Amino acid sequence: MFKQYRHDLQQLGKPFMLVLISEMATLSALLLGNITIAWWIAQHGGARDLATFGVTVAAASLLAIPLLSPLGDRYPKKRLMAIGFIAIAIESVALALLAQTNFYHLYIIIACEMIGVCAMAIIMPCIQTIASELVPAEKLSLALSMQKVSGSLGGIMGPALGGSVMAASSVASALWVHVALLLIAAFAATRLPKAVTANKPAALGLTQWLHELKAGLRMKWHIPLERHWTIVTLVIGMFYAPTIGMMAALRVTSLGLSAFWLGATNMGIMSGMFLGFLGCASFLSRKLGRFRALIGAAQLRAAALLLVGLTASPLMLAAAFFMLGISQSTTQFVGVTHRLLAMPPNYRARHASVNTMAWQISSTLGPAVAGTALLHASVAQCYVIFGTLIALLSIGLALIPKMREFLSVDHDVANGWYQREYPAAFRNYNKST
Repeated sequence: MFKQYRHDLQQLGKPFMLVLISEMATLSALLLGNITIAWWIAQHGGARDLATFGVTVAAASLLAIPLLSPLGDRYPKKRLMAIGFIAIAIESVALALLAQTNFYHLYIIIACEMIGVCAMAIIMPCIQTIASELVPAEKLSLALSMQKVSGSLGGIMGPALGGSVMAASSVASALWVHVALLLIAAFAATRLPKAVTANKPAALGLTQWLHELKAGLRMKWHIPLERHWTIVTLVIGMFYAPTIGMMAALRVTSLGLSAFWLGATNMGIMSGMFLGFLGCASFLSRKLGRFRALIGAAQLRAAALLLVGLTASPLMLAAAFFMLGISQSTTQFVGVTHRLLAMPPNYRARHASVNTMAWQISSTLGPAVAGTALLHASVAQCYVIFGTLIALLSIGLALIPKMREFLSVDHDVANGWYQREYPAAFRNYNKST
């Protein structure tokens, strides 16, 4: 397996390895920062502060992502990524200094987090689409799989480091580790080749900016498969997002466990994703078919959430989050590559940004829904309720028009599929690019 992994890396080349290093450090830093700040707020402010933090940050992301992500289609991605990483590092230094002095104020933490929100709105579309600029189409699936493996490794490292450092030392110490990881990601981004640039590095005025956003949203709306897939995912995400965010910290706290176990739950998700992208998701896709693998993974997610709500064992809790990771890797493996290939190249960053925006809508509504639910039920009961709702909502994936047909074609046929099947969605394609 590892020999094959090394062989795959050699096929993709040294420049792409820098992308993998940057992504590994990014995901590690992102998850470390998430669990550290969530634990900090949970210990000092509880469910109310966590809900306020989650809604505010997600709402800010909802605005920042559509406004800033088009930069990835216009300017050199390596420059944008490096600037974004340095900005988040500065934010993390400020938070570490606050924690070092034992100063807790929710709105100051939120104000600092706004820097990270804007930076990630620029960074993530670049990371998600940079593979298509570095590798040929026939190797894109392999490149995306390697990105997921690398990101999963980083995701395992981040929670493990965060939980261990907080348990052994303090929140401030974990935030200093966060700074170091972001600087590593920034350094790797600056070493990417100059060839990784946008096709048209021209100034992007407000009018053109809004025009490109409108083009991306119009494309999404006029492709029925994409429209329905996005809507179903958005509704499911509204209940799923808080279960792996604010509610995870509250569930660990409700069981009287230490910060180490919060790290273990996040590490469980990323370990499951790592195993999935290393081969489990591909195996399920081959054996069951992409469509059945997608529906099965959605139901596995619901079962795992029910287990989180019903168990009192920390080991079973970590195992349930591991199941969530397997589910998440399978749903991403089945859909992401096909959807990226189906999109015209100059729409890929905008396509990624709209998908991210849909997740941010879920992430904005999710904490509010969870906060309201927690006023009437325990966190364990909320997990059971949300898991049941997700099981029912996932049936909607099977009803999406052309879903079976789209997932049944191979990667060569999927390349440019949207423009062939829905030409009206791209009628102004040449003008808008």
